[in-house]
Amino acid sequence: MPWFLALVGLAIPLVGSDFAVGLVVSGWLVVLALLWLVGRHLLPPDRTTKAAVAVALFPVLYMLAWWGGWWLMPADLVWLVLVLLARPGDERSGDTRRSVALVRAG
Repeated sequence: MPWFLALVGLAIPLVGSDFAVGLVVSGWLVVLALLWLVGRHLLPPDRTTKAAVAVALFPVLYMLAWWGGWWLMPADLVWLVLVLLARPGDERSGDTRRSVALVRAG
């Protein structure tokens, strides 16, 4: 869900500006692709690390707000909430499918 929200957060300003922010959105898509690769292969799957990364992204996105950082803040917030709502012993606490199932079951 956070990845979908990030893409929607980029698509709305892109379409709303008649593709005037296409270069900025393209840059954010590259950054998101790199974050996805790094997150899948280098981050340990524990919940504390994922929560720390999500919290650390807030000031980075805030500092980059002029270049579209605001567009990704809702996705970061949802990711943090899903990580925090996952069971502490769950190795896949950052996996949104599992986390959404936990929220629905809770």
